[in-house]
Amino acid sequence: MSYPVHRNALTACALALILSSPLAQAGKYDADRPGGADHPLLSRYAGSTLYLHGEESYASARTLVAGKNGPVEKTVEGKISNRMYFGPKGRGSLEIFRNYQAALRGAGFDTLYECEAAQCEKDRTQSKIVRWAQGAQWADNGQSDAYVIRLFEYKPGFHYIHARKDAPAGAVDVQIALRTGEESDANVQGRAQQFMQVIEAARVEQGNVTVDASAIGAALRKDGRIALYGILFDTNKAVIKPESKDTLEQMAKSLKNDPGVNVFIVGHTDNQGAVDANLALSRKRAQAVVEALSGQYGIAPARMQPHGVANLAPAANNADDTGRARNRRVEMVVR
Repeated sequence: MSYPVHRNALTACALALILSSPLAQAGKYDADRPGGADHPLLSRYAGSTLYLHGEESYASARTLVAGKNGPVEKTVEGKISNRMYFGPKGRGSLEIFRNYQAALRGAGFDTLYECEAAQCEKDRTQSKIVRWAQGAQWADNGQSDAYVIRLFEYKPGFHYIHARKDAPAGAVDVQIALRTGEESDANVQGRAQQFMQVIEAARVEQGNVTVDASAIGAALRKDGRIALYGILFDTNKAVIKPESKDTLEQMAKSLKNDPGVNVFIVGHTDNQGAVDANLALSRKRAQAVVEALSGQYGIAPARMQPHGVANLAPAANNADDTGRARNRRVEMVVR
């Protein structure tokens, strides 16, 4: 058995599902869809043709992980890439599935949940995936949406795997599902259909929404604190990025509107790196904010005290990039 080429540099998470097409048009499945290509981190099974593709720069996708009483749905966020392939004739879905399993494990992925035909049916894996397939992003939604709803009928040879690899840039989830070809369509009969969705951990671009001075003041009066996500820094640095200007201006305006309010400026980090290093970094970032507010916007230094607490007071779970993004923040706290 020959294994398909795979990229050992895989650094993203992926969800793979299997789709089948009821369309019957000679030659439609024999050449790649124009404008499409394999995902750079994971190739197709050798000899397959690319029928559909789609991308989303940042979105969420549901995946399956093993649970005590069967598979459990889990949402993953990041850059999502969808691919649908038809395998070469004469290659069954199980053979292709074994190739994907071996390729993922060889690249250092851990299996979070997998099933083969009988177990997939027992776990109702196929019925779960059909709900998600309808929402997948394709480059030609006008055509694909017309039949995606009918893709996940119960057919033999359905297999599924969800695997993950942790990497410095973030986790990578790969889910792949396959099923045998459509017997009623001579063009795809005997050609295993494969749906692959790659979800690469991605950091949300922050700073595009600014909290205005009135909202800052209202939060300080009501809650005694406010978390701000518009103060941006490069990784492991305490130099404020230029795109933080709008948030700094609103912080300064709020303090000028309420001259009797004195605050702590508190830096927070995620849990990546050593605690001592993060404590020092968060203090430096808080100090940089105080210096900017006093030096550039005329706020008296005595009204602000900088402090850093690293990841000791998280706003969310640090287990994934979405939570870590919420934890990287600057807070104003009434003294």
